Amino acid sequence: MAQVKLGINNCFALGRFPEPEEWIRVVKDELGLEYVQFCFDLLDPIIIDWELVEEKCRFIREKAEQKGIIIDTAVTGEVAHRFNLLLDPDPGMRRCYLRWYEKMIRAAHLLGARGSGIYMGTMSDKDWQAPARRDYLIDVLLEEIAYLSFIADRGGEEYLLWEPMSLPRELPSTIDETKKLLDRVNQRSHAPVKLCLDVGHGYYRSPDPKDQTAEGWLRELAHLSPSIHIQQTDRKGSRHWPFTKEYNALGVIEPQKVLEAIEQSGAEEVVLVFEFFFSAHALSDEIVLSSMKESAEYWQEALTKFYG
Repeated sequence: MAQVKLGINNCFALGRFPEPEEWIRVVKDELGLEYVQFCFDLLDPIIIDWELVEEKCRFIREKAEQKGIIIDTAVTGEVAHRFNLLLDPDPGMRRCYLRWYEKMIRAAHLLGARGSGIYMGTMSDKDWQAPARRDYLIDVLLEEIAYLSFIADRGGEEYLLWEPMSLPRELPSTIDETKKLLDRVNQRSHAPVKLCLDVGHGYYRSPDPKDQTAEGWLRELAHLSPSIHIQQTDRKGSRHWPFTKEYNALGVIEPQKVLEAIEQSGAEEVVLVFEFFFSAHALSDEIVLSSMKESAEYWQEALTKFYG
């Protein structure tokens, strides 16, 4: 039986609760959670001076420990997802992004995280359409990730995280491709490269039905994914909705099926991480808080019902 814990990605705090004391208070006092996946949208490690990053990381870790919050992992966020990153067509840009990841991993270590990483990049359409160029960039990506696993290992982290995505240009996007690339990169890695699955990231246009459902991904790969993003979604896109009555009526993610699939994978320990994207302008703070509270209660009840 897997040891399943509940946590949250603190991307919800962007704009609303940027003060560490505030998002830590929300996580512990409002939501009753202990595990946090730190989102680097809240602390970009390259635009911000490194001296300030170090100072902020130590401050955040101190405040989290005082409150009994565990920063389990630290990852890229919404902002980074808008760029090509380690698959950028320009090698100079790839070099700069590689440095960004290095700093992120080192900052994650200062936060006390077990692992870091997540979104590694996307190819341009032009590169994806050229088979020789595409294969070359995949080799480059694997070499870059293996190098970052060295940085993670030297920094004392247990693993590097890589998140499968929903489009072929955003590697990997199918279950078989994920297995193949994960095997290839771990043949040369230092710290193990593991997954951060997301229940909303199925490749919905895949000819293989197992790629289209959260349960298919979880059954095959949850044992390789110490962190799993949970969001409510309708399988028409990665919605990142909360688990409220309103969105549960629209969505397809059911806790019972998720937990059954995790058990079928043979996973031993998993942190289920809420990853909710709330508009900073269209929603009131009160609605955001109540939606997260309802989601936490919904899943706590589901975990109790499933595991007893």
